[in-house]
Amino acid sequence: MFVRLRVQIVKTGSYFMLNFANLTLQDIKTIKPYFHFQQSRICDDTAGVVTMWRDYFHTEFAVSGNSLILKLHFGSSITGFQIPLGKDWIAALGQIELYCRKNSLPLIYCNVPDYALPYLRNRYPGAFIQPSRTWSDYLYRTEDLLNFKGKRYDGQRNHIHRFQKLYPDYQFTEITEENLPRIRQFYHFLSAVREKPGKFAQAESTMVEKVLECYAEYGQFGGFVETGGKIAAFSIGERVNDTIYVHIEKADTRYIGAYQVIVQEFLKHFSCTGDIYVNREEDVGDDGLRKSKLSYHPVALLTKSTLIANGSSLTEKIDKNGL
Repeated sequence: MFVRLRVQIVKTGSYFMLNFANLTLQDIKTIKPYFHFQQSRICDDTAGVVTMWRDYFHTEFAVSGNSLILKLHFGSSITGFQIPLGKDWIAALGQIELYCRKNSLPLIYCNVPDYALPYLRNRYPGAFIQPSRTWSDYLYRTEDLLNFKGKRYDGQRNHIHRFQKLYPDYQFTEITEENLPRIRQFYHFLSAVREKPGKFAQAESTMVEKVLECYAEYGQFGGFVETGGKIAAFSIGERVNDTIYVHIEKADTRYIGAYQVIVQEFLKHFSCTGDIYVNREEDVGDDGLRKSKLSYHPVALLTKSTLIANGSSLTEKIDKNGL
């Protein structure tokens, strides 16, 4: 059963007018059941990503029938809707259309997974559709990242072996409320010495700090690798259906092989028999990050698109705001 909602839905004629509420961390228990209806494995269809980035996108939510509708804001002038999640997601599109008409908003869908595009093309003939390589998710087989078997993973195995040789006392520990202050201190150190320029990088740093402040409330799982009493890397994620999503992964690169070790140890500790895939999210256009994610040999890049059903003059604004 779904948790009782605080979102109101106002009836207008034969339709229901959506009444959106600002998404708060306390709403995670309300929205989380809907993500099990996801069909795409994109990270945007997880409770973790939606709640972690709620401040950056000023995320709002509403419910239509048995479907969750998310409204995101890009910059000060663009509003987009994610594809609804639930049994009645197609019917919920009608509620979004009504809402946009009543509020004089262009109809924009963001983070559209590939499975929904054929239906949307038919529903909105002539719509502008823009896929984004920058925001495509990297999907891997759990078995590959657990074992790093075969010649193509020589690099990863070599880094792990070197780490093991240099730091034979290393261990992986699950994050708890007791050791969380150590993780926060470690991340503060990383942020201070390896701060990346750019608005999105700064937003990510703020997001990570907020997650670590309220770690238990997100309902995720995480762990860290330490050696000699010092943390070398940590990772945080969640599970939805058959996929593990790695939302946060940070390492001190002075420890050679720390990233490869945290990737493997995280899955050794948390993956279960039914976890077929691992989503390690986007490269956000960072060349170094793209090279690194490709080196782990993804089985798929999960494309996300922006669809504008009307108001094609917004395409230039959308390019600048990075939908």
